Amino acid sequence: MRPSPRVLSAIGVACLVGLLATVGRTRTERPVQAAVGRPAAGVEPHWQLFLDDHVIERSTGFRRVVHPPRPRGVVLEPDQPWETQGLSIMHVGRRRDGKFECYYRVHGERVLSDTHAYAVSDDGIHWTKPDLGLVPAPGGGKSNLLPCGAPFDVGFLGTSPDPGKRYLLGLGDHPRGFKMEMFFARELPDWQNDPKWKDKLTRAGTKPSYKLGLNFWDQATREWVFMRQSPNPPPTRCIARWSTKDLKNWEVRSVLYPDAHDSSDPRSFDEAYGMHAMVTEGLVLGFIEWFKGDQTRPDLAVLERELIGRVHMKGPMETRIAVSRDGGFTWDRTVSREAWIPHGSQPNSYDRLVVMYASPVRNGDEDWIYATVIDGDHASGMGYGRPGRSRGALYTQKHNRYVSLQAGNTAQVLITKPIRVTGRTLQLNVDGSRGEVKVGVGIDKPITIFDTVGHLPSYMVRDRQNRTHLEPGFQVGQCRAIHANSIEHTVEWKDSDLQVLQGKTVRLYIMVRDANVFGFRFK
Repeated sequence: MRPSPRVLSAIGVACLVGLLATVGRTRTERPVQAAVGRPAAGVEPHWQLFLDDHVIERSTGFRRVVHPPRPRGVVLEPDQPWETQGLSIMHVGRRRDGKFECYYRVHGERVLSDTHAYAVSDDGIHWTKPDLGLVPAPGGGKSNLLPCGAPFDVGFLGTSPDPGKRYLLGLGDHPRGFKMEMFFARELPDWQNDPKWKDKLTRAGTKPSYKLGLNFWDQATREWVFMRQSPNPPPTRCIARWSTKDLKNWEVRSVLYPDAHDSSDPRSFDEAYGMHAMVTEGLVLGFIEWFKGDQTRPDLAVLERELIGRVHMKGPMETRIAVSRDGGFTWDRTVSREAWIPHGSQPNSYDRLVVMYASPVRNGDEDWIYATVIDGDHASGMGYGRPGRSRGALYTQKHNRYVSLQAGNTAQVLITKPIRVTGRTLQLNVDGSRGEVKVGVGIDKPITIFDTVGHLPSYMVRDRQNRTHLEPGFQVGQCRAIHANSIEHTVEWKDSDLQVLQGKTVRLYIMVRDANVFGFRFK
């Protein structure tokens, strides 16, 4: 996937080998109802997003639409003497002073494979690389190089079991390559202003080893989880769930393979190359590195194992999304059948490979997505043309707008499964700027049809006996029409207040015409 053998090793093979050395021998049974970490006090209530059908009973007449973010182009260039082969963005966040900060991996002949560096920005677009005075530049002089690897934000949205374990990062002596000791931190070090930054770190309890990676804490199994490529042999690359309770003993199981709905065209053979995962809105959102290999070309190195398949090297890579609601054991691929961030169409497109290692950053009402892009096919420089160069690119979209349910100019009604009213208001993430959206609220009631008792969630229109599931005051026609484009629009009814339904189990009847709905929540 990288523009040279050195870069390929640094990002893919080396980390995988290191993790393989710690794989445990025991097997944890998959829980029936697993869950990721609990949100901390003060965290906003979860949204129910329409990434899958988890909360949907009926969506007849709707079209599920994947919304690619807007490409903003390359924003972080490899412009230092030691960045000759490029850079890969590993983490972007916000500092206390409001500035953006970026940790990125350096690729070049003059640095070791796990060397990282630091950049800051006032606006998230224009970046500077400050002299930190921590690691001398190759050949001497000022540098922005770090004595650590990129941090893993394992406590995103308060899901860590301990507030002091928000971040995981590794420290190590650079002459030892990428052997590191792992530390937890409540906050990331202030590299520019705090000479005692190391005193604020706590050891993670691991011995110096190959760098570990973590994505989130799974409360149900009480273990740390890291989603990445499986060590399994072909027929295709696939995604594995790496887990550990003590950061010493690891278990690994393959959990996401391409299937019969994916392309098996030898000119564009689908493989799940890797994944960055994060906990958000009560689920695990996986950003898949989706590789489209060309099996018609002879490979530089063909690896055949038990005659079941090959590892193919040439091809572009895009980013797709998938959803897990049980801590990464199983994945819903409803929205992963197409690219969320597509790759460039030409062999030398600046974004021929698109890979995400960093979680999106909230900026106002938008999510800012920082990805690594490479201007050449996977394994460029390994027998497939000129070496590619990796750089940092920015993509933006409104918050939580990965996927919508869309209705045309004929009004359609979305019906949810029974859900408990847990707040005083109902909010929609909605774009009704072209049409309108209204919401009714109903409580299921058994009805008699001739001599049969029926439980019909779609029973919302009054029948000949004037019966309906919708609550008085919460009819669709009593809802104030929504024509807004808003990530958190509060629904209003003309003469009723949702507070009277708090604690009750209801269904939402969302009427949509010429509009998109992305999700809802009670607040």
